[in-house]
Amino acid sequence: MNRFRPLGRVTTGRGVFLRFDRIHLLGPGETVALRDVVRHPGGVGVLPIHDGRVWLIRQYRVAVGRDVLEIPAGKLDRGEDPEVAARRELEEELGLVATHLTRLGAMLPSPGYTDEVIHLYAANGIVPGGRSPDGVEEHAAEVVSLEFDELLAMIDQGEVLDGKTQLAASLWLRRSR
Repeated sequence: MNRFRPLGRVTTGRGVFLRFDRIHLLGPGETVALRDVVRHPGGVGVLPIHDGRVWLIRQYRVAVGRDVLEIPAGKLDRGEDPEVAARRELEEELGLVATHLTRLGAMLPSPGYTDEVIHLYAANGIVPGGRSPDGVEEHAAEVVSLEFDELLAMIDQGEVLDGKTQLAASLWLRRSR
C-alpha cells in the first residue's frame, strides 16, 4: 500500500557511523514530498537476567541531556552478527558473560526518520567477565542491579523511559510468566 514513489536521494551529511539522506518522493496527486532519513547500521540490546535480577547501565545521553537507565546496547559493526554484538556489549558495558542468549525480537525505534533496527536478546547463565567500557562509558557509566519486578515498577512509574529496555522487559515477561 505504498503511496509514495522515490524520485531520488541526496546525501546531506555523514557522521562517525551515520549517514543523513534527503529523499524526494512522488505522492498521490503528483505531490512531491521531502523526507530526511538517518541511515544507521543497526544495533543490539541485551537484558541480562539471572535468579530474578537484571543488570542495567546508567549513563549520560547527550541527545536528551540526562542520565538514562537502560539495558546494555550498542551498534552493529558492518556485517556483524547481532548475537556476536550482543555478547560483546554485555561484556564491555557490564563485565558479564552469558552462557545462553535468547533472541527476544527486533524493533524499529523510530521509523519516521531512521532505518535503524535494534535486535533484542535476553542473557541467561550470567558469569563475571572483564568489563571494558569505551569512550564516555569508562568514566560516566554506572552498573545497576535490581530485581526484575523492581524494573517493571520503574517502567510503570516513568523512571525508565528507554524504549529498547521497556520492550525487552515486556518481551521477557511474556515468555517467562
